[in-house]
Amino acid sequence: MALFVTKNGQTFGPHAPEEVAMFVATGDFLPEDFCWQEGWAEWRPISSVLPERPAPAEPLALASAPPLTSPPPPQTSGQIPADITIIGTLKLPDERTVTCRVEGEIHSPATVIIPRENHVQARIQAESVLIFGTVEGDIHVTGRAVLKSSSTLHGDIHAARVLVEEGATFNGKSHVAGKRSTSVPTDKPAPNSARKKPTNPAPSNAGATSPSRRD
Repeated sequence: MALFVTKNGQTFGPHAPEEVAMFVATGDFLPEDFCWQEGWAEWRPISSVLPERPAPAEPLALASAPPLTSPPPPQTSGQIPADITIIGTLKLPDERTVTCRVEGEIHSPATVIIPRENHVQARIQAESVLIFGTVEGDIHVTGRAVLKSSSTLHGDIHAARVLVEEGATFNGKSHVAGKRSTSVPTDKPAPNSARKKPTNPAPSNAGATSPSRRD
């Protein structure tokens, strides 16, 4: 069986299972990288095909995959296609780039990445968030919220750290843990200024006469 392996957007192979195992042992491939062979309907993790790691050996040269008569299915690393819209709550198991449309909420124990071409209408709750595209909804993260220069956010941010790059559009309030909101209400009264108490007017001398001197 000849295996093709995808890593960092590139496809390598075909390689014999023994070669793939050697690449895993030398660190060129990871057990969680995906592989495929003709006849499979989808990509599978290497660890599910080669569960055991062999002892390290002499490094082999990675071969780029030649064109196939029957091309493998697209490898998405668990991503949902961009033409899909999820209405409700999207729960992610780890760091993911959200390429699909979402109307509702996004939950993740890791980092949520919104790419430049995506527009989601969702409340995001995660460890951190990295926004390149457009988000309509509040952000609640325990770590860092980053708005890149191409991003647009209509909503509030609750985070330990907030970074807004020049060029980003941010319509909302920023609540940083341990600090006050950076948006101050406009109806807040101005600081008390020194006010003078009215003084009683001096008594008028109108009509008064000076006492006459008697000899």
